[in-house]
Amino acid sequence: MNRFGTGQQGSPREQRGFLLMTAVILIVVVALLATVITFLSTGNVLSSAGHANSAQALFLADSGLEYEQRRLAQNLDWYRSASDPMSSATRNLGAGTFTVYSNLPATMLRRRIPNAGSTADICVYTIDRLPTSGYVQVEDDINSTAEFIQYFGTTSSSANCGNRPALTGIIPASRNFSIGGVSNAASAHGRDSRVYPVTTLMDNLAASVTCVTPAQLRIADHPKFLSAGTISLDDGTGVNAEEIAYASSTRAGGVMTLKSLRRLLGANCPAWLVGAPVTPLLVDSAFPDFEAEIVSQGAVDVTTRVERKTVQR
Repeated sequence: MNRFGTGQQGSPREQRGFLLMTAVILIVVVALLATVITFLSTGNVLSSAGHANSAQALFLADSGLEYEQRRLAQNLDWYRSASDPMSSATRNLGAGTFTVYSNLPATMLRRRIPNAGSTADICVYTIDRLPTSGYVQVEDDINSTAEFIQYFGTTSSSANCGNRPALTGIIPASRNFSIGGVSNAASAHGRDSRVYPVTTLMDNLAASVTCVTPAQLRIADHPKFLSAGTISLDDGTGVNAEEIAYASSTRAGGVMTLKSLRRLLGANCPAWLVGAPVTPLLVDSAFPDFEAEIVSQGAVDVTTRVERKTVQR
Protein backbone atom coordinates (compact mmCIF):
# COMPACT_ATOMS: atom_id res chain seq x y z
CA MET A 1 0.00 0.00 0.00
CA ASN A 2 1.18 3.48 -0.73
CA ARG A 3 2.70 4.86 2.49
CA PHE A 4 0.98 8.10 1.81
CA GLY A 5 -2.44 6.37 1.63
CA THR A 6 -5.27 7.29 4.00
CA GLY A 7 -5.41 3.92 5.82
CA GLN A 8 -1.80 3.77 6.95
CA GLN A 9 -1.26 3.07 10.71
CA GLY A 10 1.17 5.12 12.82
CA SER A 11 4.69 4.01 13.32
CA PRO A 12 5.60 1.76 16.28
CA ARG A 13 7.23 4.77 17.96
CA GLU A 14 3.99 6.77 17.74
CA GLN A 15 2.02 3.85 19.12
CA ARG A 16 4.40 3.50 22.06
CA GLY A 17 4.02 7.23 22.84
CA PHE A 18 0.23 6.93 22.87
CA LEU A 19 0.32 3.90 25.16
CA LEU A 20 2.73 5.67 27.50
CA MET A 21 0.38 8.67 27.82
CA THR A 22 -2.54 6.32 28.47
CA ALA A 23 -0.58 4.49 31.14
CA VAL A 24 0.36 7.75 32.85
CA ILE A 25 -3.29 8.88 32.88
CA LEU A 26 -4.41 5.54 34.30
CA ILE A 27 -1.74 5.68 37.01
CA VAL A 28 -2.83 9.21 37.99
CA VAL A 29 -6.50 8.17 38.09
CA VAL A 30 -5.75 5.09 40.18
CA ALA A 31 -3.59 7.18 42.54
CA LEU A 32 -6.39 9.71 42.95
CA LEU A 33 -8.90 6.96 43.63
CA ALA A 34 -6.56 5.41 46.20
CA THR A 35 -6.13 8.80 47.87
CA VAL A 36 -9.89 9.38 48.01
CA ILE A 37 -10.53 5.90 49.39
CA THR A 38 -7.80 6.35 52.02
CA PHE A 39 -9.20 9.77 52.99
CA LEU A 40 -12.73 8.43 53.30
CA SER A 41 -11.57 5.42 55.26
CA THR A 42 -9.46 7.57 57.60
CA GLY A 43 -12.34 10.01 58.02
CA ASN A 44 -14.71 7.19 58.94
CA VAL A 45 -12.22 5.79 61.43
CA LEU A 46 -11.66 9.22 63.00
CA SER A 47 -15.39 9.89 63.05
CA SER A 48 -16.07 6.55 64.72
CA ALA A 49 -13.28 7.16 67.24
CA GLY A 50 -14.56 10.67 67.95
CA HIS A 51 -18.08 9.38 68.47
CA ALA A 52 -16.81 6.64 70.78
CA ASN A 53 -14.69 9.13 72.75
CA SER A 54 -17.65 11.50 73.04
CA ALA A 55 -19.87 8.71 74.36
CA GLN A 56 -17.21 7.59 76.84
CA ALA A 57 -16.67 11.19 77.99
CA LEU A 58 -20.41 11.51 78.60
CA PHE A 59 -20.43 8.31 80.67
CA LEU A 60 -17.45 9.62 82.64
CA ALA A 61 -19.29 12.90 83.30
CA ASP A 62 -22.25 10.83 84.56
CA SER A 63 -19.89 8.91 86.82
CA GLY A 64 -18.60 12.18 88.21
CA LEU A 65 -22.15 13.26 89.05
CA GLU A 66 -22.78 9.99 90.90
CA TYR A 67 -19.46 10.25 92.72
CA GLU A 68 -20.06 13.81 93.90
CA GLN A 69 -23.68 13.17 94.82
CA ARG A 70 -22.56 10.34 97.10
CA ARG A 71 -19.82 12.56 98.58
CA LEU A 72 -22.37 15.29 99.35
CA ALA A 73 -24.72 12.73 100.93
CA GLN A 74 -21.93 11.78 103.33
CA ASN A 75 -21.20 15.41 104.24
CA LEU A 76 -23.82 17.10 106.42
CA ASP A 77 -21.95 20.40 106.67
CA TRP A 78 -22.41 21.67 103.13
CA TYR A 79 -22.33 25.35 104.04
CA ARG A 80 -19.24 25.01 106.25
CA SER A 81 -17.12 24.32 103.20
CA ALA A 82 -13.88 26.31 103.42
CA SER A 83 -13.62 26.49 99.64
CA ASP A 84 -16.28 27.29 97.12
CA PRO A 85 -17.00 25.64 94.84
CA MET A 86 -16.30 22.46 96.78
CA SER A 87 -13.93 20.60 94.49
CA SER A 88 -12.47 17.15 94.27
CA ALA A 89 -9.39 16.01 92.39
CA THR A 90 -9.50 14.70 88.85
CA ARG A 91 -9.97 10.92 88.95
CA ASN A 92 -9.03 8.25 86.44
CA LEU A 93 -11.74 5.88 85.29
CA GLY A 94 -11.71 3.52 82.33
CA ALA A 95 -10.13 5.13 79.29
CA GLY A 96 -10.35 8.69 80.63
CA THR A 97 -10.92 10.94 83.64
CA PHE A 98 -13.63 12.96 85.33
CA THR A 99 -13.29 16.24 87.21
CA VAL A 100 -16.20 17.30 89.42
CA TYR A 101 -17.09 20.09 91.85
CA SER A 102 -20.12 21.37 93.73
CA ASN A 103 -21.26 24.97 93.83
CA LEU A 104 -23.10 25.98 97.01
CA PRO A 105 -25.37 29.04 97.18
CA ALA A 106 -24.66 29.94 100.82
CA THR A 107 -22.14 29.82 103.64
CA MET A 108 -22.31 30.17 107.42
CA LEU A 109 -21.04 32.47 110.14
CA ARG A 110 -17.78 31.15 111.56
CA ARG A 111 -18.16 33.49 114.56
CA ARG A 112 -21.28 35.14 115.93
CA ILE A 113 -22.31 38.74 115.25
CA PRO A 114 -22.47 39.90 118.88
CA ASN A 115 -25.10 42.65 118.73
CA ALA A 116 -27.22 44.94 116.57
CA GLY A 117 -24.59 47.68 116.48
CA SER A 118 -21.56 45.56 115.58
CA THR A 119 -19.51 46.79 112.62
CA ALA A 120 -16.70 44.28 113.02
CA ASP A 121 -15.72 42.06 110.12
CA ILE A 122 -18.30 39.32 109.53
CA CYS A 123 -16.56 35.95 109.88
CA VAL A 124 -17.68 33.39 107.30
CA TYR A 125 -16.39 30.01 106.16
CA THR A 126 -15.66 31.15 102.61
CA ILE A 127 -15.62 34.25 100.43
CA ASP A 128 -14.75 32.37 97.22
CA ARG A 129 -16.81 33.56 94.24
CA LEU A 130 -18.58 36.22 96.33
CA PRO A 131 -18.37 39.71 94.86
CA THR A 132 -15.91 42.01 96.59
CA SER A 133 -18.88 44.11 97.69
CA GLY A 134 -22.61 43.49 97.91
CA TYR A 135 -25.36 42.31 100.23
CA VAL A 136 -26.04 39.21 102.28
CA GLN A 137 -28.97 37.94 104.27
CA VAL A 138 -27.98 36.49 107.63
CA GLU A 139 -30.41 33.82 108.92
CA ASP A 140 -33.48 32.57 107.08
CA ASP A 141 -36.63 34.53 107.92
CA ILE A 142 -36.48 38.26 107.13
CA ASN A 143 -39.76 38.67 109.01
CA SER A 144 -38.20 37.22 112.17
CA THR A 145 -34.51 37.34 113.13
CA ALA A 146 -32.84 37.69 109.71
CA GLU A 147 -31.44 40.95 108.35
CA PHE A 148 -29.83 42.28 105.19
CA ILE A 149 -26.26 43.49 105.67
CA GLN A 150 -24.21 45.47 103.18
CA TYR A 151 -20.47 44.84 102.95
CA PHE A 152 -17.83 46.80 101.03
CA GLY A 153 -14.96 44.32 100.86
CA THR A 154 -13.75 40.77 101.49
CA THR A 155 -10.56 39.30 102.89
CA SER A 156 -9.19 35.81 103.26
CA SER A 157 -7.40 36.73 106.49
CA SER A 158 -9.24 38.92 108.99
CA ALA A 159 -7.64 39.50 112.40
CA ASN A 160 -11.15 39.71 113.88
CA CYS A 161 -11.81 36.21 112.55
CA GLY A 162 -8.60 34.50 113.61
CA ASN A 163 -7.00 35.24 110.23
CA ARG A 164 -9.87 33.53 108.43
CA PRO A 165 -12.22 34.74 105.63
CA ALA A 166 -14.51 37.69 106.33
CA LEU A 167 -16.81 40.29 104.84
CA THR A 168 -15.32 43.70 105.57
CA GLY A 169 -16.12 47.40 105.44
CA ILE A 170 -19.18 47.11 107.64
CA ILE A 171 -20.49 50.51 108.76
CA PRO A 172 -23.49 51.44 110.95
CA ALA A 173 -25.62 52.01 107.83
CA SER A 174 -24.73 48.49 106.65
CA ARG A 175 -26.84 46.91 109.37
CA ASN A 176 -30.58 46.43 108.80
CA PHE A 177 -30.07 47.44 105.17
CA SER A 178 -33.23 48.00 103.11
CA ILE A 179 -33.48 46.28 99.71
CA GLY A 180 -36.54 47.00 97.60
CA GLY A 181 -38.25 48.44 100.64
CA VAL A 182 -37.71 45.24 102.62
CA SER A 183 -35.77 45.35 105.88
CA ASN A 184 -35.78 44.03 109.41
CA ALA A 185 -34.34 45.14 112.72
CA ALA A 186 -30.61 44.57 113.20
CA SER A 187 -29.83 41.98 115.85
CA ALA A 188 -27.22 39.55 117.13
CA HIS A 189 -26.68 36.37 115.07
CA GLY A 190 -25.33 33.13 116.43
CA ARG A 191 -22.38 31.14 115.12
CA ASP A 192 -23.38 28.86 112.21
CA SER A 193 -26.22 31.15 111.17
CA ARG A 194 -26.59 30.81 107.40
CA VAL A 195 -25.37 33.60 105.15
CA TYR A 196 -27.08 33.99 101.76
CA PRO A 197 -26.19 36.28 98.85
CA VAL A 198 -28.87 38.78 97.85
CA THR A 199 -29.70 40.17 94.43
CA THR A 200 -32.78 41.91 93.00
CA LEU A 201 -35.59 41.32 90.52
CA MET A 202 -35.34 43.02 87.13
CA ASP A 203 -38.88 42.12 85.98
CA ASN A 204 -42.28 42.63 87.57
CA LEU A 205 -44.04 39.37 88.39
CA ALA A 206 -47.83 39.49 88.38
CA ALA A 207 -50.04 38.05 91.08
CA SER A 208 -51.91 34.94 90.01
CA VAL A 209 -54.56 32.81 91.70
CA THR A 210 -53.37 29.81 89.69
CA CYS A 211 -49.70 30.84 89.84
CA VAL A 212 -49.35 31.43 86.11
CA THR A 213 -45.64 31.32 85.30
CA PRO A 214 -43.94 33.63 82.80
CA ALA A 215 -41.63 32.23 80.13
CA GLN A 216 -38.62 33.75 81.89
CA LEU A 217 -37.63 35.99 84.78
CA ARG A 218 -34.60 38.27 85.01
CA ILE A 219 -32.54 39.04 88.10
CA ALA A 220 -29.34 41.04 88.57
CA ASP A 221 -26.57 38.54 87.97
CA HIS A 222 -24.71 37.18 90.98
CA PRO A 223 -22.05 34.42 90.86
CA LYS A 224 -23.48 32.54 93.85
CA PHE A 225 -26.80 31.83 92.14
CA LEU A 226 -26.88 28.35 90.59
CA SER A 227 -27.45 27.89 86.87
CA ALA A 228 -30.48 25.78 87.83
CA GLY A 229 -32.14 25.78 91.23
CA THR A 230 -34.60 27.75 93.35
CA ILE A 231 -34.91 31.42 94.27
CA SER A 232 -36.75 32.83 97.27
CA LEU A 233 -38.80 36.05 97.46
CA ASP A 234 -40.05 37.63 100.68
CA ASP A 235 -41.62 41.04 101.25
CA GLY A 236 -40.67 41.05 104.94
CA THR A 237 -44.27 41.36 106.18
CA GLY A 238 -44.74 37.72 107.04
CA VAL A 239 -47.64 37.60 104.57
CA ASN A 240 -46.09 37.24 101.13
CA ALA A 241 -43.25 34.83 100.45
CA GLU A 242 -42.63 32.56 97.50
CA GLU A 243 -40.07 30.23 96.01
CA ILE A 244 -39.62 29.75 92.27
CA ALA A 245 -37.76 26.85 90.71
CA TYR A 246 -35.93 27.27 87.41
CA ALA A 247 -34.48 24.49 85.25
CA SER A 248 -31.97 26.57 83.25
CA SER A 249 -30.56 30.08 82.93
CA THR A 250 -28.36 32.34 80.84
CA ARG A 251 -26.02 35.15 81.85
CA ALA A 252 -25.11 38.23 79.81
CA GLY A 253 -24.36 41.88 80.54
CA GLY A 254 -24.95 41.67 84.29
CA VAL A 255 -28.34 39.99 83.84
CA MET A 256 -29.23 36.42 84.77
CA THR A 257 -32.28 35.15 82.90
CA LEU A 258 -34.09 32.28 84.62
CA LYS A 259 -35.99 29.88 82.35
CA SER A 260 -38.36 26.90 82.61
CA LEU A 261 -39.91 28.40 85.74
CA ARG A 262 -42.25 26.82 88.27
CA ARG A 263 -43.95 28.83 91.03
CA LEU A 264 -43.94 26.44 93.98
CA LEU A 265 -46.89 27.87 95.93
CA GLY A 266 -49.31 26.27 93.50
CA ALA A 267 -52.09 28.79 94.21
CA ASN A 268 -52.53 32.45 95.17
CA CYS A 269 -49.07 33.61 94.15
CA PRO A 270 -48.40 37.26 95.12
CA ALA A 271 -47.10 40.07 92.91
CA TRP A 272 -43.44 41.10 92.96
CA LEU A 273 -41.98 44.37 91.73
CA VAL A 274 -38.68 45.28 90.13
CA GLY A 275 -36.06 45.74 92.86
CA ALA A 276 -37.51 43.14 95.24
CA PRO A 277 -34.81 41.19 97.11
CA VAL A 278 -33.97 37.72 95.80
CA THR A 279 -32.02 35.03 97.62
CA PRO A 280 -31.20 31.41 96.76
CA LEU A 281 -33.26 28.68 98.38
CA LEU A 282 -33.80 29.33 102.10
CA VAL A 283 -33.62 26.09 104.05
CA ASP A 284 -36.27 26.86 106.65
CA SER A 285 -38.73 28.33 104.18
CA ALA A 286 -41.66 26.62 102.45
CA PHE A 287 -39.38 24.24 100.52
CA PRO A 288 -37.02 23.06 103.28
CA ASP A 289 -33.85 21.74 101.68
CA PHE A 290 -30.29 22.71 100.99
CA GLU A 291 -29.35 23.02 97.33
CA ALA A 292 -26.07 22.50 95.51
CA GLU A 293 -25.14 22.32 91.86
CA ILE A 294 -22.78 19.57 90.72
CA VAL A 295 -20.67 20.21 87.62
CA SER A 296 -18.83 17.23 86.15
CA GLN A 297 -16.49 17.07 83.14
CA GLY A 298 -15.58 13.75 81.55
CA ALA A 299 -12.52 13.58 79.28
CA VAL A 300 -11.16 10.97 76.86
CA ASP A 301 -8.09 12.10 74.93
CA VAL A 302 -9.00 15.61 73.74
CA THR A 303 -12.77 14.99 73.86
CA THR A 304 -14.69 16.44 76.82
CA ARG A 305 -18.34 16.44 77.90
CA VAL A 306 -19.84 18.49 80.75
CA GLU A 307 -22.98 17.75 82.76
CA ARG A 308 -24.70 19.72 85.53
CA LYS A 309 -27.17 18.58 88.16
CA THR A 310 -28.90 20.41 91.02
CA VAL A 311 -29.28 18.26 94.12
CA GLN A 312 -31.11 18.83 97.38
CA ARG A 313 -31.19 17.33 100.83
